[in-house]
This record gives sequence, C-alpha cells and structure tokens, in this order.
Amino acid sequence: MTTLGPLRRPTLLFTALLGLGACGDDGASEGETGDTSTGGTSGTVGEVGGSVGPSTSGPGSSSEGSTSDESATSTGSLDTSSSGSDGSSSTGEEPAGEWGALVRGSLFTDDLSMAQATHDAVAMGGQEAAMMAGDFGHDALLGTPMLGGVEDEFLGIDQWTNLDGALAVYGDPKFQAAFGMLFAAPPTLELFAKRDDWHGWGALEDGDGGDHWYVVVRGRLADEDLEAAQAAHDAVAMAGEEGATALGDVAHVVWVGTPEDPQEFFAVDVWTDDSMIEAFYGNPKFGKAFGALFEAPPTVAVYGSTDWHQW
Repeated sequence: MTTLGPLRRPTLLFTALLGLGACGDDGASEGETGDTSTGGTSGTVGEVGGSVGPSTSGPGSSSEGSTSDESATSTGSLDTSSSGSDGSSSTGEEPAGEWGALVRGSLFTDDLSMAQATHDAVAMGGQEAAMMAGDFGHDALLGTPMLGGVEDEFLGIDQWTNLDGALAVYGDPKFQAAFGMLFAAPPTLELFAKRDDWHGWGALEDGDGGDHWYVVVRGRLADEDLEAAQAAHDAVAMAGEEGATALGDVAHVVWVGTPEDPQEFFAVDVWTDDSMIEAFYGNPKFGKAFGALFEAPPTVAVYGSTDWHQW
C-alpha cells in the first residue's frame, strides 16, 4: 500500500457509533474515513498513458466499522455551530444543499455473512425513517488490499439532501446502539458538503449493479482560498479525465468542507475494472500534480462493492 501520510483528525467523530436515531439504521453504512484504517498514495497517484489521472480518487468503499462496549455508552456529539472560520471568508457562505456522510471502521467479526446479516437488519429497519430525514443513498463497501488498504474494513457512504437531517439521525442514541453492533470499536463519521461546481463526472449511482471499485481520497486542502483550490483541482481532473475514463473510471464525485472546516476534502472515483487502479494512482507524475492540492499527503484507499442492503 502506498502511504500518503497522516490525515487530520476527523472533524465529526462519534466515539460511540453513528446514530441514525429515528432513521433506524440508514447509517448502517455512512461514509467516513478513519485516519489509520487506510493508507494511500497521496502524492504518487497514477498517470497512465502520458495523461494525468483523475484528480481525486475516493477513499470510500466499505471498510469500516467496529463496535465496542465503550462505544455504546460514549457517543460523541457533532458540533455544527461552525463551518470553519479561516476558509469561509475567502469563498463566501458555506454551500447549502446535498451532503455526504463518510463512515468507516472495523467489523465486529471476520465472518462476513454474519456481519452482513447484522448490517442488513439495521439498514432495513432504519431505511424508511432515514430517507424521510433526507438520506437518498446508502452504499455499503468493504476494503481491499489495493494501495495498502485494510481488507474487509467497512466503509459506508450516505448521501443527504440536508445537514440537519443527517445530524438528527446520527445523533440519536437509539440508532447508535443498533448501528454499534456492527463494529468492533467506534467507527469514524464525517459530513461533507457536495460540490457539483468542482469538476467531476458521473455519480455514485454509476457503481450500482455488478462489481465496482471505489477509490476514496481524504485530505485537507493546502489553499485557504477555495476558489484557487478549486481551479487547481479542476485543472488536474480535466487533464486526467480522458485517460481515467478510458481505463474504467466512470465517476469522480467531490465533496469539500465539513461543518467545522471548509478546507476538508473528500472524493470518490468509481471504477468498473480494478486491473489498472494501482498503476494509475501510483504514477509519480499524477502523484505530484494531485499531491500539490493538499497541505499534507492525503489518504487513498480502494473499496469494493457488496450485495449488502443499500439504496
């Protein structure tokens, strides 16, 4: 696995478990990334055939989860009072609209059939309430050893129409107790603002049906001026799009900014073929261009699709 370097501590962390509250368990898999669970290639992600690869690859697949006795009793709280003061002044108000939840952790068992049964029970039980609160997409993924990732680590990515609904669901003690059963220790949870104005292509839904691989990138942008950061990102993404899509990258989706820090970055690339992923993201030329976007090497990990309950 390529090591991109340490990540900042997640801005939104549930020491207990993600809580879906009324939503039951939509969050059976919500997107989030742990600092130590995956490694990556922040500065050496691949250029193939002379063209720079997609600027962002996502860290989110499905390596996540872990429950512990302590987690059931100690649930972290989400601080939504600030969206980051340093960067917000340079780019205007925090974008209102869709949000992405990234949850990951170690499963409570190595028996994936048992883990799936637990996840599906929680997800099916909480789906209706979660969707009513604004959760319109739940992807449950598992980690792969590619790029040095943790095999079978759980990664959940949920898509939300609003931040308030996500906070209410994840903060509910009932959901936290139910979802906690999936993990060996408390998973991490982060919420990011969706940025359709940053260059990308496709959608997470392009990974529905059949086998797909999700390259998840997580890091903190170096430039406090988000307009400048966007321009740099878009230049890399546009330069690499043709080469990446030719190799099987059908989607590049970007989220920027948590409720606490506007410079936090999260992106996912969806691949239909895993044969060129490591070569692409391991290319020094792409790594240099992409790594320059961040204040420190980002984390890059690859997750695989599952047949676990999703919507």
